[in-house]
Amino acid sequence: MALACGLPLKEGQLCIPSKSQQCKRRHAAGAPLHESLFVLAVLQALRRRLIGARDLIIDSAPILAWRRRDPDAGFGHAPAHHPRPLLRGYRVHTLICRGSGLPLFFLLSPANAHDAPFAKLLLAGAVRLYRIRPRVVRLDAAYWGLHLIAWIHAVLGAVAVIAWNPKRQKNRSCLPPTWTKEELGKRSSIERFFGRVFLFFHLQRPPLCGWSEIASQVALTYAASIIVGLAAQQAGRPDLIRSPKRVLAHLWQEDSQL
Repeated sequence: MALACGLPLKEGQLCIPSKSQQCKRRHAAGAPLHESLFVLAVLQALRRRLIGARDLIIDSAPILAWRRRDPDAGFGHAPAHHPRPLLRGYRVHTLICRGSGLPLFFLLSPANAHDAPFAKLLLAGAVRLYRIRPRVVRLDAAYWGLHLIAWIHAVLGAVAVIAWNPKRQKNRSCLPPTWTKEELGKRSSIERFFGRVFLFFHLQRPPLCGWSEIASQVALTYAASIIVGLAAQQAGRPDLIRSPKRVLAHLWQEDSQL
């Protein structure tokens, strides 16, 4: 990585900035470096048509706090499969492209924040940054709201596919055709994305404390997932876009043969 970035050699060894120097340079730069890297990676993926950004999915996942006394963390409801009803930590609200399974934009909040307000912020931020024109936006029942649906249809010109909350209406025979079981099942790609980044990149409970550190870690993790996809595309292996371990093994094997 250091050689690819063009870092200089001194007495046969690479001159790599230490963590303290990286922290000082990050604060002196003004713009958040890790978030900027993520945005640049997304732009590169859009230019190379790795990300189409036509069919989008929004969802959130919890990030456990490393310390109980983390001042920026909060208590929120745990997922249904979790043994505990409440978890202390954060929630990362993510917008991904369903076709590629790669992220476009994210927002971080304490675990006690509700999901609904972040949908419009994610979509508006992605449209402003990348000039994309989504056609379908898929969300779960936590984002249900007539104002959000009207905004997606009127402003974005897209179709909102939002799961109807069965607690509000048991009779689902009168629902529009976009709320079919097949359409709602297409949201599963974001669950697979969370599974990849949380397990492979250890984002489930990073050893960090504070909102800024967690946000930087999420940005680096999401940028790494896009870089893996770009590397797979460059190597002519589109089947490895969502496989970090297999991409690295494939590239290592090619370099060893050279």
